Amino acid sequence: MSLEDSVREDIAFIRRAVEQGRDFAAGRSLDMLVWGTAVAIGYLGTYATAIRWWRVDPNWVWAVCIVLPWLYSLRRLFAALLFPSKPRPTPPPMVQALRMLWFGCGIFLSSFAVAVIIGGDMRQGWFNAVSAGVLGIGFFASSFLCSLTWMRGVGIGWWVAALLLYALRHRVEVLPLSAVLMLLLLALPGLLLWRGRPTSAAPTAPAAA
Repeated sequence: MSLEDSVREDIAFIRRAVEQGRDFAAGRSLDMLVWGTAVAIGYLGTYATAIRWWRVDPNWVWAVCIVLPWLYSLRRLFAALLFPSKPRPTPPPMVQALRMLWFGCGIFLSSFAVAVIIGGDMRQGWFNAVSAGVLGIGFFASSFLCSLTWMRGVGIGWWVAALLLYALRHRVEVLPLSAVLMLLLLALPGLLLWRGRPTSAAPTAPAAA
């Protein structure tokens, strides 16, 4: 094999990997939309309780806003468990990398949120900043794996948001601000990915994203 042929194969491999990453992002776009909307509802429910608009225990609101999105994101896993005989192709390495990246982010944020709620430390306010930082890592890394430059901007936006959320951590206004950030920097990117997906692209089984 000549050097020219080797270079062409490398370029073709890179292109396939990028396409696989973009297909995965498009396939998981609705997960981002669901998670962003659900978590925003959780923050707004907590805010409504804090300012005495209603008396529902925010812990129950958060339980619903965490469990239901997880059930949605793990739908393919449940389908595989219910129908084990159905053949499923092994996902490409790029898809596996993206899947594990967001699955890891989801596991950390969900388990840490439960620990903070049970420990009664949610009122300290620093968890919002930690969440924003983790989401920034997920988007920033995904922007390179998917070759989507605008996702890099979303990641940086989350890091800026982390500093803002930390600065406002002891103010009740941080709750509606967190809800807006979830809609703008998680649900909206999911909507953009969903609208821009190829019509022939099928979701590639995250979080778990």
